[in-house]
Amino acid sequence: MPHRLRITALTAGLAAVVFSLAACGGSTPGAGTASGTSGGTLKLAFLGGISTPDPDTAYDGPELNLVNSAYEGLLDYRAGQAEPELVGRLATQWKANDDNTEFTFTLREGVTFHDGTAFDAAAVKASFDRRLDVDSGPAYMVKGVKSVKTSGDHEVTITLDAPNAGFLDLLASPFGPKMVSPTALEEHPWTGEEDNWFATHDAGTGPYQYGAFDQGVSYALSAYDGYWGDEPGYTDVDFDVVSNMSTVQLQLEKGEVDGLIGYTDSSAFTTLKSKPNLATYAFPSMQTPTLFVNPQSKELGDDETRTSFVSGIDFAALAQQALGDTGTSTTQVFPENLLPEADNQQKITHDSGALAQLASGKLSGGTISCGYAESSSSAQALCDNVTAMLNSAGIKAESTGYASGTYFPALAKGADGPDITFFSGFPDTANADAWGTVFYTPDGGLDLFGAEVDGVSGLLREAAKTGDTDLYSQVAAKVSESAYWYSVANSKGTAVFQDDVSGVDKAWNPVITGVLQLQTLSPSGS
Repeated sequence: MPHRLRITALTAGLAAVVFSLAACGGSTPGAGTASGTSGGTLKLAFLGGISTPDPDTAYDGPELNLVNSAYEGLLDYRAGQAEPELVGRLATQWKANDDNTEFTFTLREGVTFHDGTAFDAAAVKASFDRRLDVDSGPAYMVKGVKSVKTSGDHEVTITLDAPNAGFLDLLASPFGPKMVSPTALEEHPWTGEEDNWFATHDAGTGPYQYGAFDQGVSYALSAYDGYWGDEPGYTDVDFDVVSNMSTVQLQLEKGEVDGLIGYTDSSAFTTLKSKPNLATYAFPSMQTPTLFVNPQSKELGDDETRTSFVSGIDFAALAQQALGDTGTSTTQVFPENLLPEADNQQKITHDSGALAQLASGKLSGGTISCGYAESSSSAQALCDNVTAMLNSAGIKAESTGYASGTYFPALAKGADGPDITFFSGFPDTANADAWGTVFYTPDGGLDLFGAEVDGVSGLLREAAKTGDTDLYSQVAAKVSESAYWYSVANSKGTAVFQDDVSGVDKAWNPVITGVLQLQTLSPSGS
């Protein structure tokens, strides 16, 4: 399962509101892409189960295929393109003041929740409040909200405790706050996971509504007749949980399943590409497999050795060997499309003789250990291939897998942990703060070995207020020069479908892999 960023924070400090507004227009995402009247049932597979599809707890990824089909937020990213572009979903217009503390939204009219309740401004506050009450992983996205004020039924103004240039991106995030029927919230208040009506029912405004759920076995969606936008291409979508990739592969080849979203490793993807009845897709994504170097490593702790070590790895070759058709090498530090390419370049370049020098010098007699989570096939492939590369150069190296629940504790062992690891993450939003703060600061949540570079945290705090690209560019330079991190590749989001399913190439999200806009899919020729 791909990992993503989980923890960011809205910057502290209250600033005066100066309401000079930068207006942005809204549009209907996916408009014109679905055929609208084709009907039928789309049969998909979940590999190994999913998390509870509650819109305020869903934070793993695959379950968003259900959540984002039944629920909508105010904003979204335009599907089917790598360049992130904000589009309206339940907001048609939006604007921010100069210091990014106040945001005003014009709401779409004529929208109803699946229980018949009309969508209006009051629903926005109720939905934000529910996310705070649940207080699960994605709650951080609304914790900086100071107030939600309505101006009539279809305008709402959100004021933050502190400037946040990335707030609109939080609303557009695939994990962002969804609008939930106030009627359902009143009838089914949050009392805990054990008695959660929203685990098996929905109360959103999306093109699909939840059907029969057999938790861990099967899930069903059915088209909502009162949807405000285009009708989905399929009337029903059924998901069956399948225990392993071999079974899914056979079902795809026999035509028993219409599609698989994500999950496929390089080997399986290559195999499925050769099947005449199947169409395979590899989309651009912000998922960026990254090398992390342990600052407390006995072998790589000093700056000179670590820098030489990183320069000696042929990352382009490593990406090709480990990821095949499911990734491409990168020269950039932050995920591509988060920053302009010229401001985002790795500073350490490849030195083909560096590893041999280390083998006969600083690393003579030592062993480099590469640790990976066994749940990540790409991390294992990267560890296995880099250790082979090191051994070939005369540096003793070993690759070690960690079972679920043991990987992160192993990384926390300091000098007794692995010397290096590979981790494949992606940001919650298409905003540089959502990557930089989380990966490159010890308080961010996914700075895996706790590496810290002087000045980086301060630059990121300042950049979060304004979104200043130059500040993020300075962060990229400091991070790269430190040699604690190296972005290896751009992973591609994969999908495999029967060749009579159309619209897949227009349904992918620029931020997250493994999730498609299901209403965009339709039978070919319909």
